[in-house]
Amino acid sequence: METLLQDLRFALRGLIRNPGFSVIAITSIGLGIGVNSAIFSNVYQVLMRPLPFADAHRLVEVRTEPEAGTSKATLVRLWDWLPSFDDLAAWRTREISLTGVGTPEQLSAVHITSNLYYVLGVEAQQGRALMFEDGESGEDRVVVISHGLWQRLYGGERDVVGRTMALDGNSHTIVGIMPESFDFPSPEAELWLPVTIDVTDQADYLARDLRVVGRLAENATLERARTELLRVSVELRTMFEGYVPTFGNLATVKPLRDSLVGETKAALLVLFGAVGFVLLMVCANVANLLLTRGATRRKEMAVRTALGAVRGRIVRQLLTESVVLALLGGGLGLLLASWTTGLLAASLPSDLPGVADVGIGREVLAFTLGVSVLAGVLFGLAPAMQSRSDVVETTLREKQGGHALGPTRVIFNVLMVSEVAMALIFIMGAGLMIQSFRKLSQVDPGFDAAGVLALRLSPAPARYPTPRERTEYWDRVLRDVALIRGVDSVAASHLVPFGGNWAPELTIQDQPLASDRSPPQVDWRVVTTGYFTTMRIPILAGGFFTDRDRSSTKSVAVVSNTFARRHFGGETPLGRRVRTTMEPSGAGVTIVGIVGDTRDQSMSGDLRAQIYRPHSQWQPTSMSLLVRSKGDPTLLVSPIRDAVWDIDSEVPVSDVKTMDEAVAESMEQPRLLAELLVLFGALALVLGAVGVYGVISYGVGQRSTELDVRIAFGAGRGAILRQIMFEAFRLILVGLVVGVAGVVALTRVLTSQLYQIEPTDPMILTGGGVALCAVGLVASYLPGRKASRLDLLEVLRGE
Repeated sequence: METLLQDLRFALRGLIRNPGFSVIAITSIGLGIGVNSAIFSNVYQVLMRPLPFADAHRLVEVRTEPEAGTSKATLVRLWDWLPSFDDLAAWRTREISLTGVGTPEQLSAVHITSNLYYVLGVEAQQGRALMFEDGESGEDRVVVISHGLWQRLYGGERDVVGRTMALDGNSHTIVGIMPESFDFPSPEAELWLPVTIDVTDQADYLARDLRVVGRLAENATLERARTELLRVSVELRTMFEGYVPTFGNLATVKPLRDSLVGETKAALLVLFGAVGFVLLMVCANVANLLLTRGATRRKEMAVRTALGAVRGRIVRQLLTESVVLALLGGGLGLLLASWTTGLLAASLPSDLPGVADVGIGREVLAFTLGVSVLAGVLFGLAPAMQSRSDVVETTLREKQGGHALGPTRVIFNVLMVSEVAMALIFIMGAGLMIQSFRKLSQVDPGFDAAGVLALRLSPAPARYPTPRERTEYWDRVLRDVALIRGVDSVAASHLVPFGGNWAPELTIQDQPLASDRSPPQVDWRVVTTGYFTTMRIPILAGGFFTDRDRSSTKSVAVVSNTFARRHFGGETPLGRRVRTTMEPSGAGVTIVGIVGDTRDQSMSGDLRAQIYRPHSQWQPTSMSLLVRSKGDPTLLVSPIRDAVWDIDSEVPVSDVKTMDEAVAESMEQPRLLAELLVLFGALALVLGAVGVYGVISYGVGQRSTELDVRIAFGAGRGAILRQIMFEAFRLILVGLVVGVAGVVALTRVLTSQLYQIEPTDPMILTGGGVALCAVGLVASYLPGRKASRLDLLEVLRGE
């Protein structure tokens, strides 16, 4: 311990005596460790922290279709047919109206089967969880609320259990309050209500709107569960053949966390890998700094060795100095991470598990400490290798400006090549993401988002129980809002672009489906008559909906151009009859128009087949009002709210945003990934330039006598400069070759994040290589120019 304290004191004194070196090294390390800690805090909370459930590793999501959910009919059979599971539960999410508490508002509600709490292994904090009896028909007017809603609405009062709250116009009794840590299936969930399974209601019993979570049996595996589910899905398809809906044969079982996180997992891992490379480059640069500093300490180390210090003692001293340096940098990095962690978390989807808890916790502190020590050892190895006992005599006799020791020069070159290779990987990644995002931002969504405001209106079903009353309500809303000054046109849709998707199965009259194929799915929308005009979606054939399309007339639909081409080829679909599983059993609709395609799920990917139904024939209660303004649409929010509340003051108005904002949000993840990779790419370029400059400067310093003698014997200063730059260029080329191999590996990681661009795009690869060469040559020019201007007399005086 005494020796360790002595090493620590010596290391700190050495850093204080060299403030310039210390500031540069600590700042570099702090930057590298800071970005790693910031990204790790997000990765840990979202991808690594155990879900707050008992034996969370045994929880999986079970799906029997690729996009649609599971029906209650399927769930009832899965309970009996999957022995690999201890139990299965189901949930579905939707918005629900809360009234009677001042301004009406929308809450995120989760309808669950009563055994969900048992499957997850959680209990209510107060009161009780839902029970089987709560899900029986007519006995479902109970609710369990979240800890956050309890605090927000009731101020944490202890006697909340047993009170009632008005949800969708009906009175519900609060029977329990969940713990603060429970936020299934997302942090946005605020209350849980029972799912009613009524086998007499065929439409509801067969509707596929549930997601299923299962707890694997003690000795069961994912593969075994998948095999069972594939077998069961085939049996289900046979059982329900001819009924609505039919069943496909695609079944999946995957860990619950992967299901909840979705596509964000890949983006976070890409960022985590990127900042890991940043830290490696920082380590390489600090190792260069230490080697350069070590060149001035060779005689010191040689004298210590000559006086009896063993090599292990010197190596320990050097590693102690490196670790102290890294720990100081880690402290600075932790400070930087505390400032930036929240910024990244705020840009992630708010419904990710754990995202609300992102911060500097014990795990982040442990990670920062571990990375700091590891970094210190990594960049401390190079100067430790430099302190060989067999060079003592050589070092003691060495004059200033002598030749660099061979092994040290090799280490310098390896570090420089590594930095160039990693810089190329970063530049390629950044270039690919920039180009991908540029192409994505140029995609035409198929509608004109400029000047359109969206507002979600959710009148309580109990207040408008019949289709006629719902139609009349929306007719009046559209009429009154259209009269507001500044409104150009107005319409409504049950789903706004990028606001969710319903994808029922489709059958087409006179087009029988092969027995070994599943019915195709189609994006399904309910809109009012002015929707296509307001969103400026062009009519390609036939016509739009009209006010004459009512419940008493024939059922009609408008389809997209992709729908027409995919399902009718070169024939016209006008007048043909189709049926989706959203329609009553046996009912069909007639196609009366074809409109342009829109991208309302994602700006990337293939165009999807779409079908639109008029609100007057299919009346969902909750819809989004879409208002096209003649000026700034946000100025219309207040008058629209007033108009809506003049009609019914109990209707919540929520999800207020412009369609420009909706389009921008749909590209938020690729934009964030592109921006961060560009930032890291720029940092990598700077680090690479610093690495080249450090290596060449060190080499020039060690060869000063040789270079000046050559000048004295007639070598031109230009020739000296060219030679030094050529040596740097050779090392840069080696680094580029090594980097290309890394780029090939990078393509496998980035492919899923790119849009309409090849991961090995030759233009970006060439541009990255040219940029690195240019920066590297500029970095080598400065020490080369200095070498070409060496003064022979000054060098000889040093000798």
